[in-house]
Amino acid sequence: MAEIQSGGAHSPLPPQPQLFQLEPIDVAEPWQHELVECFISFSTLAAGKSQTELHETLQQKASESMHSHGELVNGLVYGILTVPAEGNTYLRHLNIVSRDGFAHAISRLKLLATAHRFARVRPEVRSQLFWLLSELVKVSAHGMDQVVLALTRQVRSGDVTQGNVKLCWLMVRFVRANYAWLSTFPVLVATTVYMLGRVALDHSRIPDLRAAECELAVQLLRERFHECCMIGRDLVRMLQDVARIPEFHDLWQDILQRPQSLSPLFAGIEQLLRTPTPPMFLANRITYEMETRLRFILENLPATSYSRNLMWFVQRYLSTPESESLFSDLIRYIIGVFHPSNAVLASNVVPRYVFLGGLLRFIRSPVVAANAKLALFYDWLFYDPKSDTIMNIEPGVLIIAQSVDKYTFMTASFIEFLAYESDAYSPELAPAIRGSIGLAMQDAVEKGVIPSIMPIYEHPRIEVDIRQNLYYLFPQLVPPVPEPAPSEASADDAEPAKNDDAMLLDSMDMLPPAAVNSELAPEPPKPAAELPLPIAAPQPIRTVSVAPKTSIALDPVSRMFQEEFGIVDADSAPEGPTDAENTDGISHTIAEGSAPEDAALVASTEPLPEISVERALEDTSLWLFGSTLQTFVDSVAAAEPDVKQIGGSVKEIVDMFAQSEASISAIARVLASIFSDSLDMEDVETNAELAAAGESGDGLEHDLLHYILTAAADYAHTTDMANSTRRVLQLLMQLTEVKVDVGFRWLLYSVVNAGKPAQYARYVDQYAEGTLQAALVRDLGMLQEQFPGLFYAVLPQIYAAFPDAFIGCRGVVKSVVALIDQPQAYRLGALIARGQLQLFGHRQAAIVTIIGITLESDAFEQVCFWQLLNAEVGGDEMRVAGIAHYLLLEKKLDPADNSEAATGLLTLLKATSPTPSLLKSLFTYVAATDNSDVGVDFSGNALTAWLRTSKAALLNSLSELAPSVLPGDLVESVVSRWLERYSQQLDEKDRYEIQQALVPKPAAPVIEVPDLSGVERSSEHRPVTRSQKAKEDNERKRRISNSQPILRQQSRQETPKRHKNNSVDSEGSDSSSDVPMTRGRRRRNGRSLAAGDDNQSYQSSPILSSASSSD
Repeated sequence: MAEIQSGGAHSPLPPQPQLFQLEPIDVAEPWQHELVECFISFSTLAAGKSQTELHETLQQKASESMHSHGELVNGLVYGILTVPAEGNTYLRHLNIVSRDGFAHAISRLKLLATAHRFARVRPEVRSQLFWLLSELVKVSAHGMDQVVLALTRQVRSGDVTQGNVKLCWLMVRFVRANYAWLSTFPVLVATTVYMLGRVALDHSRIPDLRAAECELAVQLLRERFHECCMIGRDLVRMLQDVARIPEFHDLWQDILQRPQSLSPLFAGIEQLLRTPTPPMFLANRITYEMETRLRFILENLPATSYSRNLMWFVQRYLSTPESESLFSDLIRYIIGVFHPSNAVLASNVVPRYVFLGGLLRFIRSPVVAANAKLALFYDWLFYDPKSDTIMNIEPGVLIIAQSVDKYTFMTASFIEFLAYESDAYSPELAPAIRGSIGLAMQDAVEKGVIPSIMPIYEHPRIEVDIRQNLYYLFPQLVPPVPEPAPSEASADDAEPAKNDDAMLLDSMDMLPPAAVNSELAPEPPKPAAELPLPIAAPQPIRTVSVAPKTSIALDPVSRMFQEEFGIVDADSAPEGPTDAENTDGISHTIAEGSAPEDAALVASTEPLPEISVERALEDTSLWLFGSTLQTFVDSVAAAEPDVKQIGGSVKEIVDMFAQSEASISAIARVLASIFSDSLDMEDVETNAELAAAGESGDGLEHDLLHYILTAAADYAHTTDMANSTRRVLQLLMQLTEVKVDVGFRWLLYSVVNAGKPAQYARYVDQYAEGTLQAALVRDLGMLQEQFPGLFYAVLPQIYAAFPDAFIGCRGVVKSVVALIDQPQAYRLGALIARGQLQLFGHRQAAIVTIIGITLESDAFEQVCFWQLLNAEVGGDEMRVAGIAHYLLLEKKLDPADNSEAATGLLTLLKATSPTPSLLKSLFTYVAATDNSDVGVDFSGNALTAWLRTSKAALLNSLSELAPSVLPGDLVESVVSRWLERYSQQLDEKDRYEIQQALVPKPAAPVIEVPDLSGVERSSEHRPVTRSQKAKEDNERKRRISNSQPILRQQSRQETPKRHKNNSVDSEGSDSSSDVPMTRGRRRRNGRSLAAGDDNQSYQSSPILSSASSSD
């Protein structure tokens, strides 16, 4: 029998299941433990028995009850999976004991096939699983198709790891070996075809596997095409992607030109395109683990805090170049499978269109970006209200409608994409596609997704050509566009107008998959066979010239959702969201209650309208450039532009502009349009820092914006704000106003690369109402959103450059903790400890304000925030006391609701020596909670820690809590509750010392000194006669004698310790020990200890002074 791994020979731990490769901290599911226990029971039952005896015993036990039958089946299934050498033996036993046609055994296999951890199944278990499935197929076990369906879903798209490749091979061999059985299940046939077609794209470097997958998929399609038609329009999308693979080429041509050869019931490709894809096929390309994580985000997280979970999801599943093919499958799942309930739609949970916008920002390849946008709008192209659902249309409608005010270009780009696709996706079906798009929007308006598209049509920033596209697509919803002036008329009236200053990515996205050239693929380049083909037979397809580089950082969808990462648009952020502006639940401010220095910058001019390069060049003020600008534009548009040579032209243009009176807005429009078509935001100004921070990409050589920053730096470095300098800095601001946000790039160039922070400060001065702190908040936020690794790498340099604006700024702190991870938090903590970074400062008001804002952050952000706060203020009694007073007394901290803040405050308190002010805050907090267990536990935690680390300071602080500071009964009550609840942590010595510290100290006796202010004292030296001296001595003795009864009365009441053999002076005026003892104590203390007058200072008696001097 197999040896079961357990906690040891005498370990109380149960045996560990051997199905998955788990870490020590992983917890196995209960069903796994059940299988192990049943296998141990079976092993015990079979020990020492012959085959005949064992068969009889198994038959008898299986017939006792269904529970006994299930235990036997569980043990045998586990043995088959984990002990390959005994697999045949256990299978024979399973045949003997099975009483339900293997239904229970198949249910156990389905648990394994649908497990979230299936990727971590042991290789031998995975092989045994497919062997057992093949054996069960031979006996025609019912329900096997459901297990195989679940396994097809575990084959991950975009994953070329060894485990997933091995799983693909196992699936291909299983289907080949059981082809006849598979053909009897139509859904399984269609699902297998869709799975094989999608994963074949990922295996270009594994030719044997790809060939096997393609051969099997084509065989199923040709022989079972009618069953495959149930996939619907996504079958066409899948076939487009693989149409250039040789195995699929002939099949694709037959679908387009000879549909009847595949099936007599197949009328043509339009039949497929008119069939909506059932959700089960779209869900098949998302594993069960992915689906659980996606649904958690889309069903539970608010729109203001989902970004961290999205980043974790992307890092886990979409971090490799091969995984980019999964983007389209994820979008199709969110569009066609996940339809939120009305309760979710009415809540502040992140909307689907917001999540999709955040997902698009992680796409780097133009090919993937094109396919992703097609996946987003695919159902629009063939929408039919009778068969399609409005929920498949809603995300695209909302992306278009919600962005028109702040992100007009994004709305325009999607409208252009739809207009282009309506003609180019399938020219033969163009009228029908255009009608379906119009029907989709009309249905969305009628069903209340949006009230109307007229706000888009009438928006002042929507240009004439976009309005023409709107009328072209939705003639029933918008009026016709008036005839444009002859100079603005389109050269091709038959086609929708195109925006000449389209950004590179959006131009790429407007291409159908058929128009994407192989050279645009990311490194390593894909073979031409992988690129999709047009729907219809070869026909002329319009193309759009694009530059060889792009970055999703410029995707307008990404810009729309920068607010999800705490970034606010520079030219349109309000002080707070209005009801009309915040209908989607997105936070449009940096933080609730943030101060003006954390608000977005307000530009000195209104945002510039977007126009084409040609129209911008018509500005008369640019004529002084001659042909320089036009030559520059043409060189940028070249097929293979020389970036360095173009950079020299940029320097020449900036120099000419600085010395001229050319329109700033006109030149900004020209440069912005060019930059947006060629700008690679991966090129930050410090490539060494970029590499050190772990960022990678195509930005290892400078882009065009680098050269304009270099040219601007030649003017900005001077302290003389001459007209040329002012114009150049104003140009940078105008570039931001158009569409190219140069703020964080200029910050990096000035501070990190050039080491001249003053250049950035002068740039900020160009804003009418902007402050340096507000500019830092905005630009650091943009840098953090675009390049988080670089953001954390350059923080010390930004701090060193602008300490006054950096320290205590809540916007900076919010950006720091927004996307931080534990390694970064540790690194920043070390920088703070070394004095190379400071976040919070010494202004108590700023610290507590930042703390108040973070109380609403998610748990991980708060943990990292308190880690950084502890690194900076830990041990500082004054700042810690202020924080404790704020949280405990002003905010009435509830550890149940704010456990992270409570834990962080306790960490701060334990790192600081106790003081009376800290104890006062703790005891008052307990009183404010009505002496509840919550307050006592919080204070007791801190007091117990102090008792261990700072015992003397704690006892002294307790003894100094006078009744005038806190009522004595309050202190005693709190301490008694502490001693009671923490009795196991305190020994008798601790208890005694604490109780002694609370005992009031007796007040010291006080001598009432007679008022001798009237006694005449001369400051001059003059002779004293014997009679005068005797008279003075007698008067002194009389006064002392009169004060003696008062002293004795106090002495009897106080009973102080007395000292012997003391005398008043050499004269021997009184031998009583009372007076000398009291005088000695008063001389030591130097102050009065009379009860109720602790602070009264002792003044030396003139008589005693004169007596001493006379002696």
